[in-house]
Amino acid sequence: MRGLTAPFQTVPVLDILPESSDTQTFRLGTCFPYKAGQSVSLTIPGDPKKRYYSLSSSPTEKGFMAITIKAADREKKLYGSLFRLNKGSQVEIAGPYGSMTLPDTLEGSVYFLAAGSGVAPFRSMIKFIQDVRPQTDTWLIHSVKTPEDLLFKDHFMEWSRNPAFHYVPTFTRWTRAEAGGETGRIGETLLRKHTLQAHGTFFLCGPKEFVKDMEHVLIGLRVPADHIRREQW
Repeated sequence: MRGLTAPFQTVPVLDILPESSDTQTFRLGTCFPYKAGQSVSLTIPGDPKKRYYSLSSSPTEKGFMAITIKAADREKKLYGSLFRLNKGSQVEIAGPYGSMTLPDTLEGSVYFLAAGSGVAPFRSMIKFIQDVRPQTDTWLIHSVKTPEDLLFKDHFMEWSRNPAFHYVPTFTRWTRAEAGGETGRIGETLLRKHTLQAHGTFFLCGPKEFVKDMEHVLIGLRVPADHIRREQW
């Protein structure tokens, strides 16, 4: 996405929603056309560097756009400034950017495999599916350290009332007895357990190592390479 240019606009922060101890969602007072899964560029007062963030809101949600940001140690200056914003604060955004979006036609099941905050663009895409194509067989498998690290859990649990949406969190630092569900990293055994269909569409998002590992697993399960879409950092 670097090198792309689009006009910036100054917009207010409408709301700030805590998602976990170190992650917040910022609802911004603007809504230009975008596709579920795309990103925006953001700058804040006092820090002119452009950063790119996936939109966690869906185009079907009107009147705002949302980004969800985890406070990472490697950019304390930026995150410290962001996490000091209040309702009514001003930021500048431009976009949309990115090509990891839903195809016009979905064949078979749709699988979203996420690690940590990589679930943000999937929240956008799943919400879009729920609103526009609710009959689509959709799976979210989300790997986090502990239940406290789950993002958008209440949304995903609510959407699970739709029998076509399947929410599968898995925890890497909990035992099965503690978790009461899946534990360990996403791998072949977990995917086979949850009725993986090799002819489905697969979206991957998370750290570079996670995405690389997931690609290797999926290719081993004979998922065609052109059925895999990815975003990594």
